[in-house]
Amino acid sequence: MASTLRRIGVSLCVPIALALTGCGMDVQTLQPYTPAEGVNTSTGSVMVRNLMIVADDAGKGVLSASMITYGDDTLTAVAGTPEKSDGAAGTPLTVTPAGLPLTLSSNTLVVLTDSPVRVAVSSPDLKPGLLAEVTLTFTKAGPVRLVAPVVSSAEPEFKNITVG
Repeated sequence: MASTLRRIGVSLCVPIALALTGCGMDVQTLQPYTPAEGVNTSTGSVMVRNLMIVADDAGKGVLSASMITYGDDTLTAVAGTPEKSDGAAGTPLTVTPAGLPLTLSSNTLVVLTDSPVRVAVSSPDLKPGLLAEVTLTFTKAGPVRLVAPVVSSAEPEFKNITVG
C-alpha cells in the first residue's frame, strides 16, 4: 500500500511542478519588443516597421523600412533632421526621393530599399551611431514623426544597400 501511495505521489509531483514553474513568469517572449535596430509605428491604416537610416561616414544615406497598409494610401514626402553627438539638431536632411510619391496598395508589403523605391538622404551631420528625427507624410494617414537610428553602411547586414 505504501509503495502505491509513493507512486501516486511521484506521478502527481511532475505535473504539479510543471504547472507551478510556468505560473507567474514574466519572460521576455511574453513582452512586445522590437528585435531589429529600427523603430516601428502605426498611423491610420499604415504600419511602418524597422525604420532606420543606413548611412556612410560622409553623411550620405538611404531610408530603410518596410511598410504595409490595410487601406490604400500614398507616401508623399519624407523630411528629417539628424541629431549631433551633443543632442542638438543638425543640418536638415536633403532628401532625394526617387519613387515618391509612393503608392501603397492594401495588403502589399513595400520595402524602401528595394528597387525602384529609394529615398536617399544626406546631411553633414548624418553620422552612424546617432539618431535622426524623420517625418513621413501620407495622403490619408497624415504625417508621422519618429526618432530613428542611423546605422553604418559598413555593417555586414547592410552591405547590399547602396548609399550615396
